[in-house]
Amino acid sequence: MKKLLTMLTPLTLMGLAGVTPAQAAIVAGWNQFTTDGASYPKAADTVGTNITSTGLNTAGIRHLSSQFVGFNFALGGFGTASDGSTGSWNTGSTVNTNQYVEFAVQPGAGFQVDFTNLQLNAKHDDTQLDLVLRSSVDGFTSNLGTTVSLTTASNTYSFDLSSLAPQTGPVQFRLYGLNADSSTVFFFGENSTNVAGGGFVALNGDITPTGGGGVSTPEPSGIVSLIAVGALGAASLRRRG
Repeated sequence: MKKLLTMLTPLTLMGLAGVTPAQAAIVAGWNQFTTDGASYPKAADTVGTNITSTGLNTAGIRHLSSQFVGFNFALGGFGTASDGSTGSWNTGSTVNTNQYVEFAVQPGAGFQVDFTNLQLNAKHDDTQLDLVLRSSVDGFTSNLGTTVSLTTASNTYSFDLSSLAPQTGPVQFRLYGLNADSSTVFFFGENSTNVAGGGFVALNGDITPTGGGGVSTPEPSGIVSLIAVGALGAASLRRRG
């Protein structure tokens, strides 16, 4: 019996090592900040291993002043903000491609990102503001995941990114507003422990070498072969004993 265990233990460990799944990790995450006091693009507060470039940016939306909304990531309203930004949230039902919040990331040379989701903890202050997410992978033409309808209470939403192929170059994700109930609606991004990294937004996924250097999963037939080899070795030891 001891000889049998000696033969099987290394084989068993080999099999277990081969089936360990890779774990999704945070690629980039941003904490809430005073919108009109920041420099853009703003680098992420939490960055995954082998991610070389990140940036949060906005276009066509007014940056709300901390004098009115405190130290929050806040966008919307009307008029011109102290930093020169302008624009109310889109009241139409189709995407305005000139108005968005962008989250950009780039893997380092020799690495790729297989994105899983984008988490967003946010709310609005009125009766309606919907959000859709698109990416530069297809030129910002198709929605990723489902449309999100914000409420007046902060909630954590998840946009599914599993339809994207692994990316080796820079990728931009853009949130577009739809169906704002008025030109005065405000958007707030707030930190949450429900978001990876503890901020208000996070991109998550697997970061692996482009050459397939991650942990591999052997085919079931390979595992069966290992067991068979172990069994033959055990039988041989019995005959010799």
